[in-house]
Amino acid sequence: MSDSATKLLETRIAALIERVYDLAAERDDLLREIATLRSRIEAIEGAAKAARDRDVSRLERENSRLRSAVEGAVRELGEEA
Repeated sequence: MSDSATKLLETRIAALIERVYDLAAERDDLLREIATLRSRIEAIEGAAKAARDRDVSRLERENSRLRSAVEGAVRELGEEA
């Protein structure tokens, strides 16, 4: 093989190796971004669950209060009869 062919192959191999390093760096950047986004999604999901839990608790308290009011009204009507 001639020197020029060897040099050409070496240059191409070096370019391929550099491209592999570039792609690996890009992959690492994307993996970091995915981890960040996943973390943000988990935080949002946690906040949404907490909000739902607060809403459910509030609705349960309101339901209990209304049930007590209805039961009290039924008792009063029963006493009047």
